[in-house]
Amino acid sequence: MKAFVIVRDFLIFILGVWFFQFHTRYTFPEEDNLLLYFVAIPVIWSTLIHIWTATSYKEQKNLFMTVFTHVMAILLLISTIFIISATLNTIAKTLDPLGIIFFHFVGWTVILSLIFYDIVDMYR
Repeated sequence: MKAFVIVRDFLIFILGVWFFQFHTRYTFPEEDNLLLYFVAIPVIWSTLIHIWTATSYKEQKNLFMTVFTHVMAILLLISTIFIISATLNTIAKTLDPLGIIFFHFVGWTVILSLIFYDIVDMYR
């Protein structure tokens, strides 16, 4: 199961970043929607991350909960990649090339840290 989770997470990361960041290039609406940037996205994302780090594969005692944990991990990782990619695509218009590189570094580091958490959890 450890190898499955690691391969699953990295596959979702690579395909998700390619799809959301470079293929669809989705951006948030053009208007200055402070509610979106300072309330909706942080609340949604912090909830996703809390769920990700509050559960463990080892805590699940039956097959249904184990499968459900995997499904939730997949959905949470895809959602996080989407939110980060959409944010990066939206703010890229206002940044210089170095700023774009640094914001991508930060965003992708967050995603990789979730994968790192999954790997640590699997080896507990």
